[in-house]
Amino acid sequence: MKQDTAIPLKNNRLLGDQLDPQTPAAIAELIETQLVRAADAAARIESEGLVVRDMRGSVVAHPAVAIEAAATRLAAELIKKHQRVGNPGTGGGFLGDMEI
Repeated sequence: MKQDTAIPLKNNRLLGDQLDPQTPAAIAELIETQLVRAADAAARIESEGLVVRDMRGSVVAHPAVAIEAAATRLAAELIKKHQRVGNPGTGGGFLGDMEI
């Protein structure tokens, strides 16, 4: 993970109150890493496009599409598993309600 793109979990307004206080720090850091990875992949897709050319010159889906999807899915699974009980808002918030 790039040092400059890491968002300290304590200051992450999207996730800060989503997790159960008993969630191990390693899990919280893994969720944060996946969210940053998904954001990095989305930025690459935005700048380079949804498709790229492979070594043979064929047009293929940008590899970052799969990276973004996998990182988002893992973050959503972990948030759902470790979300704060009785979390106010949208019934789990950010990615906690996402169908996996």
